[in-house]
Amino acid sequence: MTMEEESFEDAAETLLHADAHEEGGLAMNNRALLEQQRGAIFELIRDMGKQLLTGNINLVNMSMPVKMFEPRSYLQKLSDVWVHSRILLKAAACDDPVLRLKWVITWFVAGLQHVFQSWRKPFNPILGETWQAMLDDGTAVFFEQISHHPPVSAFQMIGPGNEYEFAGYSQPEVQYKGNAVKTTARGKRRIKFADGSVTEITYPKYYLRGILYTSRPRGDIGGTARFVDAQHGLCCEVDFGKVADATDKLLQRPDAFSGSIFRYCTDLSALSNGLVKRELKPRKSLSGLAKSFHSVLSSSSVHQPEPQFHRLEEMSTCSGNWLSHLDWEGQRYWTLAEDNADSWHPSSSPLPSDSRFREDLQCLLDESPNWQIAQAAKEKLETRQRVDAKLRKEASRSAGA
Repeated sequence: MTMEEESFEDAAETLLHADAHEEGGLAMNNRALLEQQRGAIFELIRDMGKQLLTGNINLVNMSMPVKMFEPRSYLQKLSDVWVHSRILLKAAACDDPVLRLKWVITWFVAGLQHVFQSWRKPFNPILGETWQAMLDDGTAVFFEQISHHPPVSAFQMIGPGNEYEFAGYSQPEVQYKGNAVKTTARGKRRIKFADGSVTEITYPKYYLRGILYTSRPRGDIGGTARFVDAQHGLCCEVDFGKVADATDKLLQRPDAFSGSIFRYCTDLSALSNGLVKRELKPRKSLSGLAKSFHSVLSSSSVHQPEPQFHRLEEMSTCSGNWLSHLDWEGQRYWTLAEDNADSWHPSSSPLPSDSRFREDLQCLLDESPNWQIAQAAKEKLETRQRVDAKLRKEASRSAGA
């Protein structure tokens, strides 16, 4: 190996995230936090017994020890990955739909490193809870919890000059089994640009592995992310995992990915067989922040089964590693080494329903939190929400009688 080749290899290695785990994904390297989290998990296991150890438990609807929580709501955590708005502005400026889709996917991949930036669980939002924030470039985001069961969080992100709108809803399903936690980010999400074109996004799955029996748990991403521009008949499917036959070491890691943009036709035969899903009917929004949710929910593709995409023509291919870089046809569009993520600034004049006013969340902001007071405040909110849900159900029955 020549000196020049050796230097290039070293440079490639430095692209990888500093906390990259040797087995793939991001490692949890905070030992003190790890011990605190594991203590809370074992406390939960003790309370739940064998059901938690042997079953496939949905953690969203389970009351968790407050020691596992960070002082943020799930509404706040949702926006962690949406901090590369400059990339979306590149997409908004494109006339070529293929190039625009490339930048949308680049924006998505660039944010994935932030999925595991906090290794603690956020608080489940209370029905009607809201959150507002802005980026330095003027991008504004609005959230509202619009359904209790199932938990549904509506959001709307508006770019500078209304160049784009990212809107939709998130309905997470979090499952614990064995030594791992899997999050399925169900819901509908779409980006609408000023010229009217729309890209719909289906998220991959997120994993926390080795949470009990390893010295360094890790966060990983698996499955497929899908991006569809129906107006131009374009689709891209990005598969997460080792890239087959890759010679680049970064593409041989489990946190690598590859995908392709292709023109497609769909098989809509399922629609004629009456397989359209029942429409979700959330409560009327109190704040008005999630107004765009209703247009997303009522769009023609939201309540239909996933179409079968038949590839007609491949337009472009991508590969990379969500902890280092992304290439389109060998041209680099994003690198971690040159990443310039923005950060959210909470609204200075929020609604009274803002997440930051929650009593249980505020208890954790102290340097030495009183866990008992925080746990009591959390359980009080959960009890109130259950009572409210019961009253709504009874009122609905009375109205229908």
